Amino acid sequence: MNNIGSIVLIFVCVGVGYILEPIFFSGSNQSPLKPAPEEASEPDADEANKPGDETVTPDPDPVVDPATEPADGGIQVDLSKLLPEDFPPKVTLKTPYTLSDEASGVTMQLKTGVKVKPLRIEEGLLVFQPVGFPIEGKTDVANTDFKELAVPLMLQRLQNALAQQEEADKVVVTPVPDPDPDPTPDPVPDPVPDPEPVVEPKAEPVADNGSSLDAAALVELMKASVAADKVTEFEADQVVSWKAGESMEFDGKVYQTGQVTFKAETILGMQEHDAIALIENGAVVKWMWAKTKLEMR
Repeated sequence: MNNIGSIVLIFVCVGVGYILEPIFFSGSNQSPLKPAPEEASEPDADEANKPGDETVTPDPDPVVDPATEPADGGIQVDLSKLLPEDFPPKVTLKTPYTLSDEASGVTMQLKTGVKVKPLRIEEGLLVFQPVGFPIEGKTDVANTDFKELAVPLMLQRLQNALAQQEEADKVVVTPVPDPDPDPTPDPVPDPVPDPEPVVEPKAEPVADNGSSLDAAALVELMKASVAADKVTEFEADQVVSWKAGESMEFDGKVYQTGQVTFKAETILGMQEHDAIALIENGAVVKWMWAKTKLEMR
């Protein structure tokens, strides 16, 4: 009996414990203790230096030096599209140039920075002429500032042409009514073949003596031509002498001539030059250098 009583007492105490434990913890403001989180440990030096865990810093973007970029933005210009009015009056040489003329035996050294007159473009080369000298030279366009000066002039010309075209497109065109049909024409007789033309023998070039001018008239014609800017190599105030010349044959024709001597500043200093005026029918038709017979501009 004592053993049975002890066992019953134990079960009673355990049951009371199960009943009182929830009541005790629900009335308390403290929750059961939780295990403290483990502090983060410092990474081991060997683990921190593992190749797979290295931090790679991205390389900064490369800095482009503006001086290495093309000066013209990579724009290619077709120099064959340039017209004479796009040419600047003078350009500057970027490199020295040795100029020689086989006809006259003249040789001169043009230094960097010398101004020359552009004449035309031949096979991608700039044909130029020193100021005050009737000698032509050729050099690559890149050896001068021709492109920097000519391209803006060409673009301005194209813009003006485009603006004029746009203005022309704005003009209202009034439709024209169809005209009445033409009456039926009378039958035309068969044409009679023309006789064979008679070929006249070609006459030798002769001077028009009937329209020859005296020396005073020739001088006045030359002064009027220079005043009208028919020649740009010199002006009237540079001329030191005006005089009539002898008749001269040029390109199969005989002209009266006049001759002027003028002074011009060149790379060798102040020099005197002679020019010839070809006169026909009471007017100056051409100016040329007296020494080389090349046409003046």
